[in-house]
Amino acid sequence: MSVAQKTVREPAQFTGIGVNLGREVTLRILPAPPNTGIIFRRTDLPNAPSIPVSPEYVCPMERRTMLQHGEAQVQMTEHLLAAASGLEIDNLVVEVSGPELPAGDGSARVFTDLLLTAGPLEQDTPRVLRTLAGPVTIAEGSSTITASPSTEGITVSYTLEYTGLAIAAQRFEIHVTPESFAAELASARTFVLQSEAAALLSSGFGRGASLENTLVLRQDGSLVYGDYRFPDELARHKAVDLLGDLRLVGTGIAARIDAVRTGHAHNFRLVQLLASKLIAIPAND
Repeated sequence: MSVAQKTVREPAQFTGIGVNLGREVTLRILPAPPNTGIIFRRTDLPNAPSIPVSPEYVCPMERRTMLQHGEAQVQMTEHLLAAASGLEIDNLVVEVSGPELPAGDGSARVFTDLLLTAGPLEQDTPRVLRTLAGPVTIAEGSSTITASPSTEGITVSYTLEYTGLAIAAQRFEIHVTPESFAAELASARTFVLQSEAAALLSSGFGRGASLENTLVLRQDGSLVYGDYRFPDELARHKAVDLLGDLRLVGTGIAARIDAVRTGHAHNFRLVQLLASKLIAIPAND
């Protein structure tokens, strides 16, 4: 049986501060026709230029995902894209009044709630389902990421390890559905090591960062402020970032992703590989 594409029933919006640039920005999501994919629209720029979500528009940046089309850029897209992927939303127009998405609480929760408020809506066009002919692996030192064929949806396994720090290894695995994403992944927050914070600020990161939207970890793995939402929240958030970056190659992917000690750069290398490796799964009507 074929699966219908989805958009949202009505617009919804949120205003907040971007974690890196520290600017207030309003984000508005709108329905889009079948086969649109996700398009960002910079409403603060002349003629509101659009930026499609596609590997060809990725501008490599450290510790975040940025998309660029012409002079228009938008960064910190991964949490919204993870929410769209987790909730199986195919088609959206995302209007944003600045170059960075609002941070919310540092997780994908604000975007998940926004999409649920707008209301997922099935469309009259089937989603193309795709998988791999065989496993593909990217390895770099102690970091590896492997994508393997699957028969249904996405399963993500993430292993987090920090050499030289008293942070216990974490491994988290999930078969992603709208229900499991909302319950198990959406609330996992971004984090930074306390030892890295000053250097990141001096290099232009985190002008809008606060203890309300970023977990700050001491050397022993404890938090400078607050408590973990999950014992393995760090690994869960890495899975969120991976799922968001994977959305760059579209929806309808059936694959198992096993990642060990990876980040956005590894994710994007996998995305580039998948763009040429994914094959359509015949529909069983």
